[in-house]
Amino acid sequence: YPDPSKSIEFVIPVGVGGGYDLYSRMIIPYLSKELGGIKIRIKNEPGGAWMVGLSDIYKSKPDGYTIGIWNPGVLINDKDILGKADYDMTTFTFLYRITNEPRIVIVKKDGPIKDFKDLLAKGRAPDFKLRSSYAGGTALVDAKLMDSEWGMDSEKIPYKSGSDTRMAVMRGDVHFCVSGLGAASESLSSGRLKIILLLNDKPMAQTEEAKKLVVDFPELKDVPIPSNLGLKPLSYDSKSARAIIAPPGLPKEIKEVMESALERVMKNKELREMGIKADRPLCEGQRGDEYAEQMRKDKQVLMKMKDLLKE
Repeated sequence: YPDPSKSIEFVIPVGVGGGYDLYSRMIIPYLSKELGGIKIRIKNEPGGAWMVGLSDIYKSKPDGYTIGIWNPGVLINDKDILGKADYDMTTFTFLYRITNEPRIVIVKKDGPIKDFKDLLAKGRAPDFKLRSSYAGGTALVDAKLMDSEWGMDSEKIPYKSGSDTRMAVMRGDVHFCVSGLGAASESLSSGRLKIILLLNDKPMAQTEEAKKLVVDFPELKDVPIPSNLGLKPLSYDSKSARAIIAPPGLPKEIKEVMESALERVMKNKELREMGIKADRPLCEGQRGDEYAEQMRKDKQVLMKMKDLLKE
């Protein structure tokens, strides 16, 4: 493995243009090179809030020729939580975590929401119907926790990708969305969106992934974190910890080849610099077994929130 006469299918369970799609397309050429130049075909498979693409990966033959990208927020669909999947989602073969971005809250620049205090007030007001957009599980968990722990109430509307959720905010179809920090540059460059909260325990200026963003957009220094507003951090840390996965049961020797290749990819200086320039920060990451253990712990946390997530 790999057989140069074959190709690898890389499944992206969201549409073209979102953060997960962009990160995937950024690393795939480097992964191909590390695997001896094998062809890697991209297959965008949106639908079912990630579940169509993930189910495709899950049911594929565990031979190393089907891999894809993972969103930790989709754990809410596990058979033991919301039951939208009929399998244990922690049994995917986790190969490598590639990002660990904090989350941000985005609103329309000239819309009815001035800042996060205003969003909080409108989310608590009985005469204002607050709407949020989400794609996949992470942003939905964020919005649900903001309701339950910060006393807000918002209608949650699903979209196919992160770029679609931000476009919905831009159009005024919804009032806000939660997204990964990598979307900050795209959001601010449009001139039509603004960031009103960083869901992190450190301000932008002290957040490693935001260093270039703060240089490009100095106004980010003023974006508050929950403690600045007298709010306790949300009980579930839903960072955008994107990872590369394969079907359950991937043979150990194939897993080792793929994992080692991804480790070399994530240490590639050219790729890391590309990520910084594109405001899509990568990190040296985390090997699959360690990340799989984190996913099992996260599942236990989400199981305690089952009733809230079912509402």
